[in-house]
Amino acid sequence: MGRRHTFARSERLSEREAPGLEMTTLTRDRHSIRVPIPEIFQAWELLSQAADAHLQDHFAEAETLLIHANMPAVYEWAWVDWQKPSLNIRIPRPENDTKKLPKDQLDPIRAPKAATKRNVLARDGHRCRYCGIPVIDADIRKLLHSLYPAAVPWVSSVPEKQHAAFSCFWLQYDHVVPHSHGGRSDEDNVVICCALCNFGKLDYTVRQLDIADPRTRPPQPVEWDGLERLRRAPSAGLRS
Repeated sequence: MGRRHTFARSERLSEREAPGLEMTTLTRDRHSIRVPIPEIFQAWELLSQAADAHLQDHFAEAETLLIHANMPAVYEWAWVDWQKPSLNIRIPRPENDTKKLPKDQLDPIRAPKAATKRNVLARDGHRCRYCGIPVIDADIRKLLHSLYPAAVPWVSSVPEKQHAAFSCFWLQYDHVVPHSHGGRSDEDNVVICCALCNFGKLDYTVRQLDIADPRTRPPQPVEWDGLERLRRAPSAGLRS
């Protein structure tokens, strides 16, 4: 299937397979706060299968697959470093790092404009530029929640009552240089990322987190469509 893509084995390393990422000194190979676990890619496969089943009007199968994708391990992977971003700091005050600026010196455009988001997504694809996991636009999650509320739970104020995979894969637009440090909301400074790599980074710098600047390596977009086929399908919102 042309719209599907299998992530390479090198992208599925667990933390046990990459012990160097536990070091507290700067390493060029550390790309993200956490190394993706295998369950993340299992959940990704299940969501892809669920979308295909829904588009084939196999609604019971789609619902079952969505339920199976709601894995506790995926929730724990994302939430442990998401809830207290300050604990992700490895180097509190790196030399020659950027600093927080007065508000009158910041880019007046806080959130990237729609055109910027389109261009960044076209460049990066539905893949986090930091950790490399798949990402899905929140509108797709909202659509599936409306169609399968029991299988895709979502209570905004209660993380443990949110579907683990959709929470983990929540597409974000991250300022590599934090906006609070003078980072621009343009294509040169904004990258696609997952929820953990955005919320776990907060307004800290990549140097404080001891991770590589994702802009130093070229984007590696995948063929996977982020389940956008659900949005485009004429029957996407129909379920009898």
